[in-house]
Amino acid sequence: MCRELMKLPISHKSDRSYQDSAEDNDDFIVSESDRQMLLINGSRQQDEELDELSASVERIRGVGLTIHKELLAQEKIIDDLGTEMDSTTNRLDFVQKKVAMIMKKASAKGQIMMILFLLVLFIILFILVFLT
Repeated sequence: MCRELMKLPISHKSDRSYQDSAEDNDDFIVSESDRQMLLINGSRQQDEELDELSASVERIRGVGLTIHKELLAQEKIIDDLGTEMDSTTNRLDFVQKKVAMIMKKASAKGQIMMILFLLVLFIILFILVFLT
């Protein structure tokens, strides 16, 4: 009755429950050890994957910098081309105005002669540029 009040196990049951609890403790320790090993291995794998990711990011950074440099160089080339186009357009406008002024001053016979002269000049330039 005293044991019931104190809820103490009976002695022969006490040895058996002690063994069960010791086995349970051993199982718990083994399972915790296994779990910790899995965590450590998982952590190592994550470290390796992060290293690979870091290397990939560095390669992408290098490619990005190369593309940036190339774009800057091409921007300069395009700006230079735009400047040359503006200059050429201005010169062409000047020549067209001169030709228009000469055409107004020339008679019909003079205009035909000028057209023939320009046609011959065009043929000569075409031969020099494309056939040589």
